Formats: sequence, structure tokens, C-alpha cells
Amino acid sequence: MTLIWAGAYTASMGGFSRGISAVRLTEKGLQFAGIGAVTSSPSYIIHSPVEGMIYAVDEANGRVEAFLRKGKSTALIPMGGQPTSGTEPCHLAATPEWLYAANYRSGQVDVFPIGADGKIGALHQSLTSSGKGPKPEQDGPHPHSTLAFGDTAITADLGTDRVNVYRWADGRLGLESSLELPAGTGPRDLAVSPTAGKVYLLGELGGSIFALGGGRNLQVVQSGGSGAAPGDHAAGLVVDPTGRFLYTALRGSNRIVAVDAKTLEPIADLPSGGDTPRGLCIVGNLLFVANQNSGTLAAFQLDPQSGIPMMVGTPLFIDSPTCLLPDFS
Repeated sequence: MTLIWAGAYTASMGGFSRGISAVRLTEKGLQFAGIGAVTSSPSYIIHSPVEGMIYAVDEANGRVEAFLRKGKSTALIPMGGQPTSGTEPCHLAATPEWLYAANYRSGQVDVFPIGADGKIGALHQSLTSSGKGPKPEQDGPHPHSTLAFGDTAITADLGTDRVNVYRWADGRLGLESSLELPAGTGPRDLAVSPTAGKVYLLGELGGSIFALGGGRNLQVVQSGGSGAAPGDHAAGLVVDPTGRFLYTALRGSNRIVAVDAKTLEPIADLPSGGDTPRGLCIVGNLLFVANQNSGTLAAFQLDPQSGIPMMVGTPLFIDSPTCLLPDFS
């Protein structure tokens, strides 16, 4: 049985969760398995490079926290954390040595060292930028996600319509290049193809999808869209294990969209199974969608040939989910 951790908004961020929930995927469908950790607004969670450790943001209080899972237990043991330099951290990324936290509201990306035991060390560096975009949400820098690998970190900044590339040198990260996207794009989420090595970018404010290339000198090599309706805000971007299809969610019209990875054009869309779809993950041939405001977790079976999703079972009620993290340990 696969376990899925669900990060969520607690009351401090307008949600109704108590912390990180555990959900089991069984032959009978999705089953709530209890609260893994009572904690403040863990709206984004990731696995640590250290086995058994999970990192979470505390979006309400401006912190990053570590939790330990022992064996097959659904209980998460708090292992301490660190304050961020800014406000509303909304995303995390990790390499074996470093943890990256995007502070959405105040505009910095913080870098923390990761100890051999998986614990989070004191702040090492904050990456800052400047600028703004044409839409109300773009009044200044608002980094929303980071992709980190080797000596490189890529940040998507919703507020400035830029994707910034940083490189480690002499113990610090320096700006290597900056890719400017069309005005009003609102860069939000980054995803990597498991087969082609391509990097994809989702624009929240227009629903655009871009394929990026060029190494550290990033360039747009292809662009497409998700079929967003007026007023939609796109969220979540995942690639299926074959690399042939992308999936994203549209908050507003509350739809899930399947996109052809070759053409970057939508091939199907359907209701998300709730209100305000935000976090997505794929386990095998199943796509899971966290519907934040309705408090539902929906499952969709993916057709292996067409990539088209079809809802299976009944959505599971769960407290204000925002992020999903499969755990196969």
C-alpha cells in the first residue's frame, strides 16, 4: 500500500487542517490514515535526501521544519527547523547538501544547509531579485518554486515574469542568467521530464506552459497553453512516467487538464473533483488532485495510450489539502 502525505493550510492561513495528514492508497480506494503531525500551515512538503525525513514550510510563521518518519508509522516526529528570512514560504527543494525555500510574499529564496542527520542548519544565503509585472499579483518579486540539481538552482518568480538561474561558486550562489517571459505570465511551477530531461514551466496567471532549454543560459524552446478560462489561476505541474503527457489544474473553473508534452497543447480536461485544485501527484497510472477549498482528494486513472484522465471512486474528504507527497518507504 502506498502512503500519501497531504500538506495543508491550517486556520492560521485560512484553512481548516491540523497539519500534515496521511492517506493510504488501498485496493478499496483512498483511506484517511490519521494526522501525521500537528503543525502550522505545512502548505508544501518534500522528502529529504536523508531517508525517513520530511521537510515542510510553515507558511504562516515563516519557518521551515523537519519531521522524521520511523519505519512504517504514520506519525511524524518533529526534528526542529529554522526561521526564514522572509514571509509566506510556499515551496521547498532539496539537494543532498542544501534546502531551498521560496518566500512568496517578501520575495527571497533562502538557502539552508542540510546536516548528515537531515536536520536543517542556520540560514546560509538569501537570493534576492527586483522588478514587477503588469498584473495586480505582480507588485514585486514573488518567487514560487525552485528546481535544484548539482551546482545549479533555477527559480520561477511569479511577480517579475522571470526564471533566474544561479550557480554555486566559492560557497555562494551567484546569478548566472535570467530568462524573461511574456508580460503577465506569472511563472509558478517547474517540472522535469523523467525521460527527455526537458524542463517545463507553468505560468499561473495565463495558464501558459513552456519547454525550456539552453542549459544555464535558459531559453524558451516551445510554448503552449492549458486552455485556461478568464479568471483561472493555474496550479501544479506534473509529468507522467513516460514523459508523453503533462497535467495541471485550473483554479476558478476547477478543472484538470491533460497536455501533450510534444505539442504543449491540451488534449482533455475534466472537473477536478472539488473546489480550488492545487497540488497534484502521480502514483503509477493514477493522478491525485488536492482540492484545497472543498477539502477533497480526488483520484484519476490515466489512459496509457491517450493520457486522458478519468475519475475513479469517490473523492476523499480531507482537511484543506494543498500539496501531495507519495511515500513508498
